[in-house]
Amino acid sequence: MTRRLSAVLAALAALALAGCSEDRPGDVRKVLPISAIAFNDSVGNNDTLFIKVQYAFTTTCEKNGKFEISPIAGTPNYTVVPVAVYAGDEVCTGVNGTDIATLRVTDLGDGPRQFVVAGANQSIVANVRGSNSVVFVREPGIAFRIVVQDKDTGLAVPNANVQIRRLVDSFTLLDTNAGVDGRVEYIQPCDGTDLQYVVSASFNGRSTNLVVRVPPARCGIPEAVVIRV
Repeated sequence: MTRRLSAVLAALAALALAGCSEDRPGDVRKVLPISAIAFNDSVGNNDTLFIKVQYAFTTTCEKNGKFEISPIAGTPNYTVVPVAVYAGDEVCTGVNGTDIATLRVTDLGDGPRQFVVAGANQSIVANVRGSNSVVFVREPGIAFRIVVQDKDTGLAVPNANVQIRRLVDSFTLLDTNAGVDGRVEYIQPCDGTDLQYVVSASFNGRSTNLVVRVPPARCGIPEAVVIRV
């Protein structure tokens, strides 16, 4: 095992421990269902990988999602499980909603990695490539690489409708159909504004919305989105 990969494993282990450090006898652990992920799929030297996972909750006790991370034996890949952990005697109020939890990984190293986000309902794979080059990921603007997948099969959904809107004013930046491979690419010039975008996918009466935040410091770094409908 290389020194760089050992560092990644150590960092992920620390994150996993931090996410579950409140576990006590009698705690309830619930794996959360997921519907979409967003991540910078190319990570240059000294950059950080951000994997944003949208999960659903049905009670107030499930609102604060955490991650459990484990390496997949014999590979450079990892399993990421979104969970809610709360005291068994905590009073939970029924409430339906979605939220986003973010996993941060530093010192990713050089080469491909897979992060398999395993929710209660399905698994979504983040395919990431690290590089020792600091110019590995630069793009001319805010770049989205979107793939729409079927929530039951995980296969690409051809011709799914894809929209990108600004969250602040609901202005539609893109309204198009995915190709036969379920993919859409879009680039908007950077304007230095801290914006949140709503990426929506719909097909056969089903739809999923994902909020993706693009701060000024990340402008020019491509964002991959895998969204299930």
